[in-house]
Amino acid sequence: MLPKINTIIYACDLENQTQAAMELVLNLANLHKAKIILMHVMEPLNAQASNMINNYISEEVIATMRKDAQKDIHSRMEKMLSNYMQQHAEELSTLEHPPETLITSGAPSDCIQQIAKAQNADLIVMNSRTHSRLGQMILGSTANKVIHSSTIPVLVVPIK
Repeated sequence: MLPKINTIIYACDLENQTQAAMELVLNLANLHKAKIILMHVMEPLNAQASNMINNYISEEVIATMRKDAQKDIHSRMEKMLSNYMQQHAEELSTLEHPPETLITSGAPSDCIQQIAKAQNADLIVMNSRTHSRLGQMILGSTANKVIHSSTIPVLVVPIK
């Protein structure tokens, strides 16, 4: 029996070049009558940056800035979804579940896999930029980390 796709996690960095992946996710969800969860991970500051900021800004101001950033990200995600839903309204009229949004904080590759497991996802979709071989060896990419450690199938859509 072929595996069924009931839930798709789309881990999106909210860059402007996500059109191809978003359209693919919507198409897959429509074909499979699947639920879409559009997620974004806010990476924590490294220790050096965090210490520097704490020297100049109070904890209350930092908390307010974080809340404002989350509101902005949520607004951008909702706007992006709304635009795609309007652009493709006719094609997506049979979509069974309205797409959901989720914002989380932490190491992106870990968060993506944790959310995918918690949501019983059948597919993780991600964007990937082309990097040099040296850049991938030194930095690695979130997509690369997820591909090599996920127990859930991962579909990577290249951004050109």
